[in-house]
Amino acid sequence: MKKNFILLAALVLLIIANVNAQDKTLSKQDSSTVKESNYWQFFKKNLSLTVDARMDFTHLGYQDDMNGVYNSDQRFQFSDFRIGMSGMLNKNFGFNFLYSPNASGLGENNISDDILYANITYLSDNGHWFFQAGKGFLNVGTAEQYYDPNDVYTYSIIGNNLGVYKTGVTVQYNTTSGQSFGAQVVNGVADTLGNQMNMEYNLYWYGFIVKDKINTFASVTTINDKSDLATSTPYTVNLGLQWMLGDFIIDTDYAVAKNMPNFYDNALYQSAPIKVMYNGKKFKPYIKYIYNNVRFDDPNYEISMDNGTVQDIEDANVHTIEVALQYYPIEGKNLRFHLVGSYTTDANIMYGTPENNYPDSRQHYNAQFQVMAGVRIGFDALKGW
Repeated sequence: MKKNFILLAALVLLIIANVNAQDKTLSKQDSSTVKESNYWQFFKKNLSLTVDARMDFTHLGYQDDMNGVYNSDQRFQFSDFRIGMSGMLNKNFGFNFLYSPNASGLGENNISDDILYANITYLSDNGHWFFQAGKGFLNVGTAEQYYDPNDVYTYSIIGNNLGVYKTGVTVQYNTTSGQSFGAQVVNGVADTLGNQMNMEYNLYWYGFIVKDKINTFASVTTINDKSDLATSTPYTVNLGLQWMLGDFIIDTDYAVAKNMPNFYDNALYQSAPIKVMYNGKKFKPYIKYIYNNVRFDDPNYEISMDNGTVQDIEDANVHTIEVALQYYPIEGKNLRFHLVGSYTTDANIMYGTPENNYPDSRQHYNAQFQVMAGVRIGFDALKGW
C-alpha cells in the first residue's frame, strides 16, 4: 500500500509539473501551434486533482459477541481519505481515478482495492449518451449511497455492506430535462480464491418527480449465480426520494437485499433510513433514523461466535437514531467541523455482517453507541480551494 501511495504521489507531481511546463512553453509559440496551445488550455481547464479527507475522534461502545461482553474503544482515526483525478481528453472522452489508502491486497479485478475508480468515459455530442469502462461506482438507488462517504457517519446495514466499487461497463441515457437512465454489467461474486465466477447486472434511474423539489433514486441489481454460491438468485432493490422543502432536505430510502455478497445467505435484509437536515449556509444539523431488519428463512439458523458459542437467529429488528451538528465556517468551501452521536437498540448489529468484509463495500463500522467529533476538508489542488 505504501508503494502504491508513493507511485500515486509521483504521478500527481509529474502531471502538475507537466501542465505548468506546457503553460510556459505554449506562451512562446507562434500561430502555427495555436491549435496545440488551445488543446492544453482545454486539458488544464478540465483537469481536477481533488483531496477529500475526514478525521474524527471516535468513541465506540459495542458487544463483540452475544455473550453480553461490552467493549469500549476510543481513538483518533481517518474515517475516510481520498485522492481523485479526473479530466477530459477532448470534448467526448474523459477519465476518472480515485485512490483511498484504506484497503490492502489485490482485488478480484486484478488491481489494488485501494483504487476505487479507474475508468474511461465517453459522452456523445448531444449529451444524451454516456458510456464508462473500468472500475467505478455501482449506481445504487438511495440518497444514502449517493452522498460522498465523508458526509455519511452511520450507514444502514444494506448501505454499509453492499458492494459499490465495481469493475465493468456502464451505459446511460440522459434526457433533455435532466433524467438519467442506465444499465451496468460488473463483476459480481468471486470464490474463496478470488476467481471471478458470476456477473452482476444493475438497472438504475436518477432523476426527479418535481425538478429541484423531489429527486428520485432507484436501482434493481441481480447476480447471474451460475455457480450456485447462494441458495437462490441474489438481488437487491433500492428506492429513494429526496425532498427539498425550503431550508430543509429530507431523505427517505428503502432497500431490500437477499443473498448478495457480504450478506448472510438465506436471509432477507431490509433497511429504511430517514434523514431530516436543515440546509443552512453555515449550520447544517440533522437527525437520522435507521430501521434495519434481518429475517432468516430457517428459524433455527445458527451463527458461530468468536468465543466458540453458537447463536440461533430468526428475526432481528435494529433501530438506530443519530444526531449530527455540522458547521461550515467558510461559506461555499468544503471545510466542516462536526459532532455526531448515535445509538442503536441492539448491540449485536454485527450479525448483519458475515465473516467476509468485501473491500468494495463501504466498510464503515457500526456500534451500539458512537460519538464522533472531527473535521472534514476537501479541495482541488490544481484549481485552488
